[in-house]
Amino acid sequence: MKYYRYKLIAPSGEVSGGFAKLPFKDVVSATTHLERDGSIAIYVKGLGPIASFLMKLVTFRFSRKLNRAALAELLSNVALMLRSGMPLITALDEAAESSESPEVATDINDIILGIQGGMAFSEAAAKYPNIFPKTVFYLIRMGEETGKLDQMLKDASNHLKRIQTIINDTKQALLYPSFVFTAMGAGFLFWFYYVVPKIIGLFRDMDVVLPALTIALLAVSNFIQDHILKIVAGLIIFAVFFVLLRRKIYGFQKATDQVLLKTPIAGSIVKASALAFISEYLALLLKAGIDILQSITIMKESMKNAVYRDKLEEVLKRLKTGEGISGAFKKAKVFPVFMVRMINVGEMSGTLTEQLEYVAEEYRQRLSTLVATLGKSIEPLVLVVAGALFAVIIGALLLPIYDLVSKIA
Repeated sequence: MKYYRYKLIAPSGEVSGGFAKLPFKDVVSATTHLERDGSIAIYVKGLGPIASFLMKLVTFRFSRKLNRAALAELLSNVALMLRSGMPLITALDEAAESSESPEVATDINDIILGIQGGMAFSEAAAKYPNIFPKTVFYLIRMGEETGKLDQMLKDASNHLKRIQTIINDTKQALLYPSFVFTAMGAGFLFWFYYVVPKIIGLFRDMDVVLPALTIALLAVSNFIQDHILKIVAGLIIFAVFFVLLRRKIYGFQKATDQVLLKTPIAGSIVKASALAFISEYLALLLKAGIDILQSITIMKESMKNAVYRDKLEEVLKRLKTGEGISGAFKKAKVFPVFMVRMINVGEMSGTLTEQLEYVAEEYRQRLSTLVATLGKSIEPLVLVVAGALFAVIIGALLLPIYDLVSKIA
């Protein structure tokens, strides 16, 4: 892209001027582009290195990443318009106008300028990874090479929607118990900080002899009252440091992922989510004609779970030595027998893509079932834990009342 200074006479006779960033290296091409709406160029001049650098500083902005759901909608709309016979540039222009984000609309307009300057769509899209991730980029390139761009964009849109469903189901399954137990913890803090001291203070005013259980409850309440700010600050600091350590230290991230995978309920959810994610990605990339080594490399870079990322790296190394796909997955020792057997069947019969699609659908169904049953399975656990704790609290408060009633009698 190069910056140009220009002055134009519009068909209405109005004179306008300014600066434009265009994908042309010569003034003639830039002038032709600026006159495409019938305007007449008075002058068009390319800016020098210093002026171009200053323009970059003035127009600099942080790229905003397009979320998965919005990208799926954008790709689906472009695919639909292409299928109806609309030119690619027109389809992208419509997508830019319908975008709710001005930053994304500007990036799409820059992509349009790149295409008008002679770039392929995939080449222009590769300059904007904040909009088009690697998976979508490869599908766009494959669509251009095969002449099936509309179909590839539709496949990419459907893929992103399925991945978003997997992520949403996983978050819903993991957030629900976290929210429940966090709410319980906050409720107990309130009880120990505000309710319990007032009731026990009343007992002391009445000279009631406190039993051991009530004294223990009072000790906990006094500790919380004396250190409530430290407790809250400690929890916040712990949460912040935990997130930072996971982002900055790979070994810590892998260790916490291993613990999560061994946790009874959360482990099943994370495994189903990861396996659905892996099989979904592999099926899509192989279906698009991307070789198995490149597909696993792309998928490894997209994988959030450190344990599965390392295992995919192992699979990649074994494949590079000439080992079979199913054998490489089997020796990784983290992929279930069902998945390895389906890969083996696909590898032997030449239907690997179809088998992976079946595996992806199977694990998506398992994840959906886990999410649906999690609420029902966690409710008894919550009732038992909350009931036991409240029973201890109520017992500690009722014992002095019973003693007081006995003395009055």
